[in-house]
Amino acid sequence: MSFKQFVMDGFAESFGRPAKLLRLLTEQSDIRVPLVETDKSIASEKVVRWHEFGVSTDILLSRRKQGKLLGWRKKGGGYYNSFYLHRPEFEQLVTKIVIERWQCEIQEVHGFSASKSELTKFSSMDEMVECNSREMITDISPQGLAKNLAHNEIRIMRPNTDDCFKYHRWDGRLFLINSGGSHHFAAAKYIALRIGAPVPLAGRLHSYALNPDAIASLRRDFDIFMISDKPAISVAFNEAMRSFEATWLWTHLPRPYHKARAILLPKNERRSQRVAQAFQEAAIVDLGAYLEGLSRTGDENGRADLRFITIT
Repeated sequence: MSFKQFVMDGFAESFGRPAKLLRLLTEQSDIRVPLVETDKSIASEKVVRWHEFGVSTDILLSRRKQGKLLGWRKKGGGYYNSFYLHRPEFEQLVTKIVIERWQCEIQEVHGFSASKSELTKFSSMDEMVECNSREMITDISPQGLAKNLAHNEIRIMRPNTDDCFKYHRWDGRLFLINSGGSHHFAAAKYIALRIGAPVPLAGRLHSYALNPDAIASLRRDFDIFMISDKPAISVAFNEAMRSFEATWLWTHLPRPYHKARAILLPKNERRSQRVAQAFQEAAIVDLGAYLEGLSRTGDENGRADLRFITIT
């Protein structure tokens, strides 16, 4: 940066225009991170882990409590220093319900937590069994169905099993958290559909949902955006915010968005709100608005999963 540019930036920022940040948003297009739906594979591990939002993934910060945010602000004496702020909303962001004897039908199960096959390669159980275990689906009959269901690793069919079901309302799919038997289970589902045979299942259900009250509480105090976590971007953003003397905080995003970070801008700080305006004009993802919309999934626009979310 030339001396002339340095002086011009300082002059603009003294009048409330975040010059360095605006140049960063213009010149570094990779600061934008699209919030796209993850691949809908049959692997439960690929469901977005919003219950881990606000958990540090930095080894040096591994002891940081969930929701303990690192921020920067100008304090007395004119110094721009770091600070920590704990927001308990992150610990309350996801609510969990456990139902001990929950019932469903085999066709409702979308995927697994464990398999000899690479689950992330398949979008359906049918695809997996057709590709890797075709010999299990040659007998499309009640006998073929019974044979697959009798496999000793389909533990969900047994009493007192540790296998269970898991459902994330923001995802909308039901997974079997299993310790084996994925191919025989998938084959049973495949055959049952084709012969029209019901296969009732029962087991423990772990149901998770985003907490709209926690999200609303955060949004009352902050505008929340999502930018790249690339080291060069992080350094440039930090420098631009320091130059503008705007208050901001950040935290890691959960998997699979681990290459991005959440930026929280206090709504009661004038310069922070000028940054929020610049983000909006630059089409940076409004993470707060996204989470608010996601927390309503399954309500008026999502009747398909109503059976899951009304269990008490």
